Amino acid sequence: MITRIALGALLLSSVPAAAAPCSSSEVDLAWAGTDFAEISGDTGWFPNNYAAQLRLTGRVIGETAVSSGAQAQVCWTDSMTGTMDARKNTGWLDVAYGAEMHLYAKIDTSILGNAIYWEGELPVPYLPSDLLLAGQTGFDPSLDGQLDTQVADATEPITLLSSDLIGDLIGIFGISGGLRVTVTPSMVTSYRSNQLHLGDHTTQAFTVPRPNVGFDRALELPMSLDGVITYRPTLTFNARFDVKILGYRVVDWNLFGVPMTLPALERPMTMTSETPAHFALPVLDGLGDGARMDFAASATQSLEIRNRGEKELTLTPSSLPAGISAAALVVPPGGKAMLQVTASDEALAEGSTTLRLASTDPDHAELAIELGRDVGGTDPGMLDEPSEGGCATGGSSGWLLVGLGLAFAVRRRQARS
Repeated sequence: MITRIALGALLLSSVPAAAAPCSSSEVDLAWAGTDFAEISGDTGWFPNNYAAQLRLTGRVIGETAVSSGAQAQVCWTDSMTGTMDARKNTGWLDVAYGAEMHLYAKIDTSILGNAIYWEGELPVPYLPSDLLLAGQTGFDPSLDGQLDTQVADATEPITLLSSDLIGDLIGIFGISGGLRVTVTPSMVTSYRSNQLHLGDHTTQAFTVPRPNVGFDRALELPMSLDGVITYRPTLTFNARFDVKILGYRVVDWNLFGVPMTLPALERPMTMTSETPAHFALPVLDGLGDGARMDFAASATQSLEIRNRGEKELTLTPSSLPAGISAAALVVPPGGKAMLQVTASDEALAEGSTTLRLASTDPDHAELAIELGRDVGGTDPGMLDEPSEGGCATGGSSGWLLVGLGLAFAVRRRQARS
C-alpha cells in the first residue's frame, strides 16, 4: 500500500503547495415529447335557451423539445470533491401545436304546430394549416427553481366552417340559412429547471467517495436534468347561425369571444444525454510504496515514470532535503518520463534521507523515496499491477469507470537499477 505522508511533514516543506488538480466535463442534455397528456375542452351548448345552438369540443396536440448544456468538475488532493451546474446560454425551447376540433349543432323548435328536433355533428372540412402554433427561444438555464423561459404564440381568427347552404349540413326538410364559425387559438408554454443529477449526486457541490479499488484512467457518470413544462392553451370562438325552416326564421344570432375551457398542464420531464460525463484522470505507474534510490555508484539516479491515465500527470517535490535536487515532472497521457534525483556527498554523509513527492494521481497523492548509499539498489517500490483491460470499478456512489476489466489491483515488487 502506498505510504501516506502526515500533514505536519507537509507543513514543514519549503516547497509551496500546488493547486489541487481538477478534471472537467461538459454534457449536452435534451428531451423531446412527441405528444403530451391530452388537453381537451368543451364549450357546452351555446347560446343558452335558443332554438338553434352550437357546441364545440377540442383537443390540443403537439410536440415540445427542450435542450440544455451542463458542466461538472472534480478536484482532488487528499479527497475528491465536485461541483456541477447548468451551462450559461445553452438552453433551447422549441414548441409546435395544433388542435383537433369537432362541431355540433342542435335545433329544437316548433313550426306550424309541428315539433322539430335535430342534433348531430357538422363536418369540419379540414383542419387549417394556419392553425399551427409554434415558437422557439433560447434561454439561460438556472437551477434555482425559478421560471427559465416561456414561448407564446397566437393567430388571427381562423375559419373552421363557412356555408350559406345549411341544408347541406342539417337534415331538416325546408331548412335554409347559413353558418360561420371561426377560432382564435393561443398557447403559452413555459419551462423551468429543477434538479441536476450526476451519478448519485444531486447537490451542486458534493464529495466523491473513493471506490474500493481506487480511481482509474477516467471516470464516467450519467448526467440528467429534471424540469417541468407548463402548457396554457386557449381556444376562443366567434359564431354566426342563421336558420329558417319553411321560410320561418328560427334564429339569427352572432356571438363573439365564446371561450373553450382548456386546463393548464404541468408535465415533469428529464433531459438526458447520449453520453455520460467523462472526467479524464492521471494514473501513476513506475513508483510506489518502498521506493528507493541508491547513490553508491552515481550521484544521479533515475526512475522511469509512466502515466496510464487519460490526463496529464505531474510529480512535484513537496520537501527537498538539503543537498538534494529534483525537478518537477510532467508526463502526458499514455507517456513516460525519467525522474532524476541528484544527491551531493554532504546530503548523504550521515545516512539516508527521504524525498517526498506530490502527485496528481488521485490514488497516490503523496509518495516517498528513500535516498542513500548501499540501501539495496535503486528500486521503484511496490507498483500497481494494471488490471486486465486497465480499469477498475467499485464504490457505493455508482462510479462507472472506463474500460472492460473488473479486477482488483495486485501489488508487486519490481527491482530497477
